[in-house]
Amino acid sequence: MYLFRILKKGLTPAAAVLMMYLGIALISLETTTSYTASADHPEQMVRLKEKENSMVTLDDVAKFAEEYIQKNSRDGIFRHYDKKTKKDLELKFDKVHRERLSQIKKDEYFICADFKGRDGHTYDLDFFVQGKSKSYLNIDKKGIAIHKVNGKENYSWNYNEKKGIWEKKTVKTEKKRPEHPEHPKPDYP
Repeated sequence: MYLFRILKKGLTPAAAVLMMYLGIALISLETTTSYTASADHPEQMVRLKEKENSMVTLDDVAKFAEEYIQKNSRDGIFRHYDKKTKKDLELKFDKVHRERLSQIKKDEYFICADFKGRDGHTYDLDFFVQGKSKSYLNIDKKGIAIHKVNGKENYSWNYNEKKGIWEKKTVKTEKKRPEHPEHPKPDYP
């Protein structure tokens, strides 16, 4: 408080007004950051300033993902190993969900894409793309995961506030009960 009295006495009214505006500008700069979250797909808390400084657009990322899938497909079939069923899947690319594209941190992006399997099922695969410019984008091949099969989630995304990251949480599936139990109960009391 003492410092402000000294500054106030030593400043002209114009300088005091200028300092006030600078203070307001600094405060508004700090409060204009935006944080977002999603339960179905991850977006880490990224300041808008980082997004604005990126040399890569979400459209660049979508185009790169589509090209990656096409280049890594043979006769229109993209192969992916399903760790859950321990089978190689033969998938036909349908589309990238452009509305789900998101920058999850500086120079890293999240992509969700739909595929149709030769086995008759539909698959939703999650991809992560890294890169500082559209000329140097790459896909984290180990990070490709089957998010949904026929619309049913294998996992969901949960934000871990302590670690400051998004983590996969396995979705528990109920075991099917047989229609006819082994030991039926009589209808009478």
